Amino acid sequence: MRTREERLDDPQDVRTHVNQILCELEDLEPNHFPLSERTLQRNGQACAAMFVLHGPRQLQVTAVWEWERGVIWFYNAVGERCAKTQLPCTVRPMAAAATAA
Repeated sequence: MRTREERLDDPQDVRTHVNQILCELEDLEPNHFPLSERTLQRNGQACAAMFVLHGPRQLQVTAVWEWERGVIWFYNAVGERCAKTQLPCTVRPMAAAATAA
């Protein structure tokens, strides 16, 4: 499994990074396929974001950004964990940033 360390300053940088890595996993052209995002909850509290890249022929690859640990896990088209990005500084997700303001 590949592990990277990246400094990403805001949630949009995280989305761009996720899109790029998911496209690399399946040799897809970046920014040509829709990327959906949803918040995951644990015990009623938002704790992570799940990204799904919807590629050609119903291909789907996913990533999960664990906010507390500052880790993004990447999963290939068959659901195997295949890459990891460690964020040295915890980036605040949009939902948390909006509630803090």
